[in-house]
Amino acid sequence: MEDYDDIDIMSRIEQRAYKLRHRRSEGFDDKSLESKCLVNEIKYLFSMLDSSSQKEILDKPWLD
Repeated sequence: MEDYDDIDIMSRIEQRAYKLRHRRSEGFDDKSLESKCLVNEIKYLFSMLDSSSQKEILDKPWLD
């Protein structure tokens, strides 16, 4: 598997977080399969980060 740097992972998390926020604001049910997949992808990507990057990303305003 290719090694990804924290910037790539954080960028992907941000994209997924905005997509999930958009789905919620448009009135989609949070229990939909796509929303669950987005949440699980964010969790997986978050676990790939080192501890300092995890702390940094938790302070971001777009991650609610």
